[in-house]
Amino acid sequence: MKDTPSRFILMVEDSLDDIEAVRRWLAKSESAYELEVTETLGAAVQVLAGRLPDLILLDLNLPDSHGLESLNQIQAVANDVPIVVFSGHADRSMAILAVRSGAEDYVLKDEVASPEHLTRPIDLAIERCRRRLAEKSLLGFHNQLALAHRIQQMLLPDPSDCFAGVQWCGRCEPAEQAGGDFYDLMELPDGRLAFVIADVSGHGLVPAMVMMETRAILRAMAMMCDDPGTILSSANKILCRDVQLRYFVTMFLGFLCPERKTIRYASAGHPAYVISPDASVCALASKEPPLGIVDTMDYVTHEVASGFPESTLLMFTDGILDSVSPDTAYQSFDHVVEKAVRCNQGTLRDVIDSLFENIQHIGADRDDCTALLLRAAVDPNAPLS
Repeated sequence: MKDTPSRFILMVEDSLDDIEAVRRWLAKSESAYELEVTETLGAAVQVLAGRLPDLILLDLNLPDSHGLESLNQIQAVANDVPIVVFSGHADRSMAILAVRSGAEDYVLKDEVASPEHLTRPIDLAIERCRRRLAEKSLLGFHNQLALAHRIQQMLLPDPSDCFAGVQWCGRCEPAEQAGGDFYDLMELPDGRLAFVIADVSGHGLVPAMVMMETRAILRAMAMMCDDPGTILSSANKILCRDVQLRYFVTMFLGFLCPERKTIRYASAGHPAYVISPDASVCALASKEPPLGIVDTMDYVTHEVASGFPESTLLMFTDGILDSVSPDTAYQSFDHVVEKAVRCNQGTLRDVIDSLFENIQHIGADRDDCTALLLRAAVDPNAPLS
């Protein structure tokens, strides 16, 4: 058992007999302990300033401090280190008060008759403290995720946002509270509509942070540059520097002309699809890789006269594949497009709902799911679908 790492115990005790007794009991234990002793509270505070122990074994009555004041002073500098009060039988009531004031446990000196009488409360106090700190850390992480989720939801376009001549509908369902998917729409001063859908590899807090950085880069550059390929090339250089191959971002970035008839786009490993009224489909894609992989990549701008006033533009991330076809053997981008085509005579919300209809049944290991659809507005001033 003593092959395991030793636990560092700081004993604050001025009785030489009690110190020697504790040394004997710990030496006879099956576990390994490193014991450092100080005889005054002031000396203990100096030790704590340089190294934190796994546990403090504290006598409340010391040459420079007495009673609960000893506990209060050591707690002020102990930084969540568990404290076990080591007390004489006559001080039992004081030891109980100390536990009520934050000590983990107490041990009565004259009741220690075997190593276990001393090491058991020590070990349990250390484990309780570690579990409590782990739970606190986990709660903090969940709070961070919840905050990231709120921020991400705030960054998505408001469903009530109107863009001239365009209906739109989008939905983003992260696998965890925060995720790496996003979509965005932004009407530019010259009347063009910028739109994007992107998927950061992985899901959770870090991809969510990469997503927020990517969105900020795109929005800033779209105000200064009218070429999608140039924007992706510049964003790629920044992301390659920042993420250093730990993450990558697939993305489709497009600009819809003011007349809503022509789309200029660039793709980083992410397609989009134009669904015509006759159910034919035109895939908008390219061979360029995701952002964040090759820092010298030049992304190419493509232009398509899409017949947009009669068509629907469909974009989605690969998490949608799980929703459309939970059986991985039958998953493909074509299946998602086919499902959208079957619903295309309805509203955009009908199409979105059909793509997400199985999301609650996928399971906990699903990916982030996001989709964005654009369609010409029958009435430019009409509310969104």
